[in-house]
Amino acid sequence: MNKKTKVRFIWLLSFLVIFLIVWTILHFSFENLDSPYKGMISGGIAGLLSPKITEYETQLGKQTQLKWIFIKKVITV
Repeated sequence: MNKKTKVRFIWLLSFLVIFLIVWTILHFSFENLDSPYKGMISGGIAGLLSPKITEYETQLGKQTQLKWIFIKKVITV
């Protein structure tokens, strides 16, 4: 597994966890809210809260970073 695949997997896993947490909160808080609306709201919030993937060029080659709102330190892979 190369670095880019690992970063995408971490991003997907974090997005999925945040999506499920927000969807569960909406499901138990607003019982009259339809499922498509829960999905759209959960997807939007998960998109904002999931880590952002950035790539930049250095002397060593391409570097990939994960910037996350919950962790101040940037994760470099």
